[in-house]
Amino acid sequence: MAYLRRLQIDRYRGIKALKIDELKNVNLVVGDNNCGKTSVLEAVQLLRTSGNLANVYRVSRLRDSIAVNNANSIFDNFICMFPREKDGECEISISGICNDKDISFDLKGKKDRVMLDTKELSVGKLRTSDLPSGEIEAEVFEGDICLVYGDEEKVNKVSVNQYSSVTGTPTSDKDRFNIIYVAPFEHLKGSIISRILKNESYKQICVKALQLFDPDIEDIMIFKSDIGNRPVEYIRHKTLGDMPISSYGDGIKKVLALANAIAQAADGILLIDEVETAIHKKYFDDVLRFIVKACKTFNVQVFITTHSIEAIDGLLATQDYDEQDSSDDICVCTIKRVSDASYSRVLSGREVYENREAFGFEVRL
Repeated sequence: MAYLRRLQIDRYRGIKALKIDELKNVNLVVGDNNCGKTSVLEAVQLLRTSGNLANVYRVSRLRDSIAVNNANSIFDNFICMFPREKDGECEISISGICNDKDISFDLKGKKDRVMLDTKELSVGKLRTSDLPSGEIEAEVFEGDICLVYGDEEKVNKVSVNQYSSVTGTPTSDKDRFNIIYVAPFEHLKGSIISRILKNESYKQICVKALQLFDPDIEDIMIFKSDIGNRPVEYIRHKTLGDMPISSYGDGIKKVLALANAIAQAADGILLIDEVETAIHKKYFDDVLRFIVKACKTFNVQVFITTHSIEAIDGLLATQDYDEQDSSDDICVCTIKRVSDASYSRVLSGREVYENREAFGFEVRL
């Protein structure tokens, strides 16, 4: 099992010196909006490869993944990953222990303004439309990625400028471990069922998840529309017959996306950002119990961000702290943002459960 036992974020976006020494099977990242919860999930993803720049680009663009008109350039997204520094110095530093091996990601360099030859930009397949010929002044980042995994160490040179694009970026590095990320609005991307139907075991776990909402749901499938032969996603209902998934609410679609992600993350790590999005709080206990049980079945370590005390209660309810011994499958990291920095506190699930009233007040702030 790909199991991240320790995580330390020394420098990433607004987070400095966040340290979690004992990660569990279920890890909650709790806090208000814009405090750094998503940054923790992004930091975990930066540990996944041996320093591939394509992975860094992918992580930098996660927050724009469902934007219709994303005007941000690769360079803008890339630079925003670094804590604010003076004199153009930029550094990201993340480390941990995974599969009982030390692992670290360090990206260090300098931001500057230089003169670039547009002919060289064209050769590099970068964004060069409407640029004048000759030299132009541009913002650039020059530095190195260093990733350590056990006894292996790899260093890659990094050069990014304001005209860079994803096109042409090598993607050959193999991931160190399997990671699946679920964005808050993953269920709005469409084609959920088409991904699920590719694997029968995935399909069965998804049907069970839907039955939390309606026990009369029997199957999921895709039919071709009578208009234009377009594929249409359906849910088979015991009494209502075959119903287009579009006739159901976002809660059904969100649970489908979560169930599919759990199966895809088998023997790896699942990152769920804002788990409460699109799910009514009356379903929290059942849905979260399903997530914890399914992750255990598929050997998945899960990280969940939330700012909902009801969601936290639902996850704590998956443990029987009044009966079980000192064992605990839940780790809770609370994050607060003060000025330009985020500060953290790490508790066990049992500690949160035993001090529920005080913790609930803290989360509501």
